[in-house]
Amino acid sequence: MAIYIFLLPIIFLLLIQGLAWIKFLPYKIKAISFIVITAMIFRYISILIMLFATNMEYLYMLKIPFFLNLIAVPIMAFTILYIFIRKNNIKFYYIFIISIVLTLMYVFIMYNCKVVLQSVKESVYTLVFLQHIYVYWTYIVFNTLIIFFIIGFVNKKSSSGLGIYLVLTAASVTVIEFILWIVGVRILAENIVGDIFWILALIYALNKVKKNAILG
Repeated sequence: MAIYIFLLPIIFLLLIQGLAWIKFLPYKIKAISFIVITAMIFRYISILIMLFATNMEYLYMLKIPFFLNLIAVPIMAFTILYIFIRKNNIKFYYIFIISIVLTLMYVFIMYNCKVVLQSVKESVYTLVFLQHIYVYWTYIVFNTLIIFFIIGFVNKKSSSGLGIYLVLTAASVTVIEFILWIVGVRILAENIVGDIFWILALIYALNKVKKNAILG
């Protein structure tokens, strides 16, 4: 439990910092950033409730916000890559289209896939798709594709070096974390390590855009 008391305030502070910077961003990036940050805030509120819950009766109601990382992280990834790669021929509205498709897929999963409430380390509760493990594998495949995609850009002058490496790290940590979880090795009761790196990458990207907007 102590590790969560340390990590969760940091996560909330990062997300709140991201919200504070949104006002400096161009409208399209502002809109999509607000959506993903808000989604992650709801996810971590649900995780916070899970950690300190003494009655499991109503925890199933947290299903929708609990798994929001499954769509927030992919949208986050596309947004971060758009900022770092700096290709003028890439239209930002593609990200909105992808976001709509991902949201529809998420609604389908939430409606059709049942979750199981488990008590794990130190009597911490968590929700899992025991009978729909493909949901996790899809998430792993997405992050793996990001890794392969990033490899083609890390040495190119048209991209932001540190930002690209942050994304590569976030995707790699997420893949490792979820594969370990699937085979029964839990780093933490909740899969939040990959989230932390993705949030850090997003905050770095938003700070970069904010600075350019202020200077410009």
